[in-house]
Amino acid sequence: MAGELISEEIEVRFQERPGPPTSFLWRGQEHHIVEIEEVRRFIDRRAAWWRRRHRDYYRLRTSDGQRYEIYHQRGVRHKGWVLYRQLAEDE
Repeated sequence: MAGELISEEIEVRFQERPGPPTSFLWRGQEHHIVEIEEVRRFIDRRAAWWRRRHRDYYRLRTSDGQRYEIYHQRGVRHKGWVLYRQLAEDE
């Protein structure tokens, strides 16, 4: 079973900064992060350095047992957090 693509902007909360996210708000509901399974960084090196997109991806599990992938985008045009997809159990 494949996961569900969501690709919506979210608000992310932190217990301490700098530090990993501890929860996120999506569609009016707060989702508490209990485990971060993986963190990876993507940098688009094809563009000139001042136009590059930088994304930090977090694969995580929430207190209700759901698994998601979120990312933080830092770039010239787009900045912020996105709920990328909900993961299937076998992903």
